[in-house]
Amino acid sequence: MKTLVVIASGVADRPQEDLGGRTPLEASQTPALDRLARDGRLGRLLPCAEDVRPEEGAFALAMYGIDPRAHPEIGACLDAAAFDVPVASLDQVFRLSLVTAHEDTIFDPTAGHVSREEAVLLLQALADGVGDGDLVFLPGDGWRNLLVWRGARDVRVRTVSPYEVVGRSIAAAFPRGTGTARLVAAVSKSADLLPGHDVNECRRDLGENPATLAWAWGPGVVSSLPSFRERTGLSAAVVGVNPTFVGAGKLAGLEAVRVEGATGTVGTNFRAKLDAGLAALERHDLAFVHVDAAAEASHSRDFVAKVAAIERLDGYVVAPALREIDAGRDLRLLVVAGEAVACDSGRHLHDPVPFAIFGAGVRGHRGDAFSELAAREGGFLVERAHELLDFVLHTT
Repeated sequence: MKTLVVIASGVADRPQEDLGGRTPLEASQTPALDRLARDGRLGRLLPCAEDVRPEEGAFALAMYGIDPRAHPEIGACLDAAAFDVPVASLDQVFRLSLVTAHEDTIFDPTAGHVSREEAVLLLQALADGVGDGDLVFLPGDGWRNLLVWRGARDVRVRTVSPYEVVGRSIAAAFPRGTGTARLVAAVSKSADLLPGHDVNECRRDLGENPATLAWAWGPGVVSSLPSFRERTGLSAAVVGVNPTFVGAGKLAGLEAVRVEGATGTVGTNFRAKLDAGLAALERHDLAFVHVDAAAEASHSRDFVAKVAAIERLDGYVVAPALREIDAGRDLRLLVVAGEAVACDSGRHLHDPVPFAIFGAGVRGHRGDAFSELAAREGGFLVERAHELLDFVLHTT
């Protein structure tokens, strides 16, 4: 039997005033997801321990069945693997987010989803302006980039993700630790260099959020992950664009599948992602399809876009996957509502998230709908997220 795992990051949430006290899941039309809940096994999952940040890689590792506590220093090395950026043994690598800062806070942690082409120009200006040969600024996919600090493996740095700084003091959230002055200086310098750049002048003219600050976070040093095949005896592929999820998969030995039109936003090509996952199952035992659209809508604090992302996930990913099973394909389907992201604040939450398993040999668990409330009332809780995959592979 083949297994398709759909990780819908950011779908889970808390009740929103703008949605009449409902969560975005409850406000969405999701007949396919609701069928999973009724006819499959509905449960909820703790994305990670309270003292671990899901967005820094813990949730990604857990979805592949890897205990994130065993790899506390891997951090941005996951993203570096996704972007094929080598990290030397004596280096430290950081995620470098291009964000929109306003006064003393971050307003938009994605800078309006600035493009890679724009990021290349902005990072070149930053590198020229900082003038520190040990700090290497590398473009990723646009708002998500990398900073490699050569020879700084032993520098202990505490950082805060840009999502946590929205509406809070930038000054209080700067990187901290002994020997971090050069890193802090580079972040501070970006606030002087980037706002007036031609790229940002153009973005303002178009009514788009400018990328006015480069925010370093999620430090990592070279680490190895256990081989997925050696650990499970199975082969797998990952479909997606989120660098943390893709990089974790690549480091574990999965095939990374790129999809034309996949953007990680609500405008992504949902159906092409599913088709790529189903095609990968012709070569592998498992396919992980990561969908980031609801999370990105949450980070933009756009509940309309989040509802749209959830409904497109339902119609273009879950529904056709169910049709494959109905047509007789020997397939087990797991859908996880990803780590929760609050649409009103744009921040990641530690709340339990719904998941559902559907397919041959899966007994129903009396779910009424695929929602946070229904999953909570079902009483089936997986407390260690990295154990979910083994449960799915062996459950009946």
